[in-house]
Amino acid sequence: MNMNKTVFSALVIIAASLALVAFTHTSKSVTNPPQEKAAAVFPEDIRKILENSCFDCHSDASTNVKSKGKLNFSKWDKLSDAKKIGKMEAIHKEITEGNMPPDLSKYPDHVLTQENKDLIYQWVTEESAKLMSK
Repeated sequence: MNMNKTVFSALVIIAASLALVAFTHTSKSVTNPPQEKAAAVFPEDIRKILENSCFDCHSDASTNVKSKGKLNFSKWDKLSDAKKIGKMEAIHKEITEGNMPPDLSKYPDHVLTQENKDLIYQWVTEESAKLMSK
């Protein structure tokens, strides 16, 4: 009977250890990878603007299927150079015309400032020129 208690205790300890390892591994791997992946391909100043004003709707982290369908920054690095140029032109147009970001009266900290718009325009111009010269 003592042997059964020892075996049972050992099994409980092993099961608890495996559960702890599984939980620890899972919790470490769930750190918003879509936005991190999207952010990795942009210059830091542009990345900060996009994270603040765009990624909530235009990345894999978004639940807005329509917005992700039009532009998904998480998939930016998979686009051809021609598609990137087209997307950058569309980004500039939408921002210039005031269509993006949409009404953010509930989230005023997400509104693009004129300085943000200027930086995006500069990035679009320079990056498009680089991509066209390839």
